[in-house]
Parts: sequence; C-alpha cells; structure tokens
Amino acid sequence: MEMTEKTVAEWYANHPISAPHILTKLKNSRGSLDDVEPQELYPFDQDHYDGLDANARLADNTRMKPGDSVIDVCAGLCGPARWFATERGVQVTGIDISPNRVEGAKKLDILVGMQDQVRPILASAMNLPFEDAQFDAAVSQESFLHIPDKPKALHEVLRVLRPGTRFSFTDWVMHTPLPDDEQEQYRQRFACQSMLSIPEYETQLGKAGFDVVITDDVTEAWGDILARRLKMYEILDAEAERAGNPSKGDEFLKMYAKFVSDVQQRRIGGVRLTAEKPQ
Repeated sequence: MEMTEKTVAEWYANHPISAPHILTKLKNSRGSLDDVEPQELYPFDQDHYDGLDANARLADNTRMKPGDSVIDVCAGLCGPARWFATERGVQVTGIDISPNRVEGAKKLDILVGMQDQVRPILASAMNLPFEDAQFDAAVSQESFLHIPDKPKALHEVLRVLRPGTRFSFTDWVMHTPLPDDEQEQYRQRFACQSMLSIPEYETQLGKAGFDVVITDDVTEAWGDILARRLKMYEILDAEAERAGNPSKGDEFLKMYAKFVSDVQQRRIGGVRLTAEKPQ
C-alpha cells in the first residue's frame, strides 16, 4: 500500500461512522440485532451525500438490471452496495483500501444475510484485482478525491468493465484553484489527495477511453446536504465523547465547517459524471 493510501486507510479507521457505531444505533432503535432486514440498515449505513436518492441516480445512470455484476469503487462499509443488491437485484463487489471498512462491511453483510450478494474486498482502485471486462456497471461516491493517481484508477475501471457498459460516480471538484496552504489543509484533515475541475475530469475520462454521456454539477445541492452533515457530525462527536470513544475533535469540525462554506461559495463543489465504455 502506498503511503498516501495508508493515510486514507488510517483516516477512515477513525471516521465518526463505523460498523460498531451503526450496530449500536440499530440496536438502540429496535432493541436487538436479531433477524435484521437489509432495509433496516438504510437509516444508518448510507455514508454518502444524498442517501438513497443518490444510489438510485447512479443505478439509473448505469442502467443496472437484475443479475448484473457491479463494482463499487471505494465502497466503504458497503451501504450503497447492499442497496444496489437489494433494490436492483445485482451482485456487487465492493473494493476499499481501508481494512477497517472492509471488515466492517463484512459484518454488516452477514447481519442481514447478504454475504452471497455483496463481496467486500481489500484492494486499491489503482490496481483492481480482476480480469478484463468482468463487470456490467461501475459506481463510486465521493471517493476519488482520496486516490493519488486518478488517471490510473479511471483506466482500471475502464479495463474491468464490459464494452458498452457505464461508470457513474460523484466526487469533489475544484471550481476555483485553491492556494497551496488550503489544499494542504484538505489533505491533512480529509485525506484529500487532489481535486480536479469538472472539465479536467471530463478530459481524464476521455483519455482513459470513456465516452462522457452525462455531467451534472451538484454543487448547489451539496451545499445544503453538507450543512446538515456538519450538524450530524457535531452530534456524533458529542456522542463519542459521552461514550468514552475517540472523537474527531474540534479541528475536524472546524475544517468541515470550512468545507461547507467553500462549497456554498462555489470555491469547491461536486459533480456526478456518467461515462460509457465504447463497444
């Protein structure tokens, strides 16, 4: 694992949302962890912007259909992967660089009996351990910001997709170049390796061999979503401290508040891109 990837893995090992946190929340809400249905996890395991609606958009954009084999790149705890498997009837392989996330995903899959439909694997997006043309669709959510070599990862996604299939993903983008010191803040606090502009992303997808078919600037919507997430993190941090668990601390919350402000000012933002591998 490269040092930058190790940094990302360590960052997620201390993320406020974890498998133990999800299990605690779920048990408190229903009294036990017996006979849990996949849908009962949805309020707790969708650690990405815009929740189930975001999953549905990616599924629609990639034209997922029952029986498809899907790869979720940087899948984290596999919340979206379980949704795709449950709601769209697909088989999902979720790769992630964080051992903490992969092991947590496996526990949650077993809890809801989905270990045969969702397969979490510890792997780098820059070196996918799969044969060429193995998958019918690829998705990712707010994760490529952590990848040191985005062009290499895009080439890898293209390689493992079958001709005529699609990759749909969301990610951070930079609308206005940030000073070096601010970019360093994002690296230190969010393990953000780099951000591209929307045109740069479209160019890199083209260079990888994709045809870009849909570009949605989601910055305005993210401004409201992220403001709500900041409040959520403030609550989670307080809960962690009360439980005697490590908190992310004031510096994380201050940086997240800056992130919200930067998005609302359109200094940085978000994009949802859908690209197709030519026949």
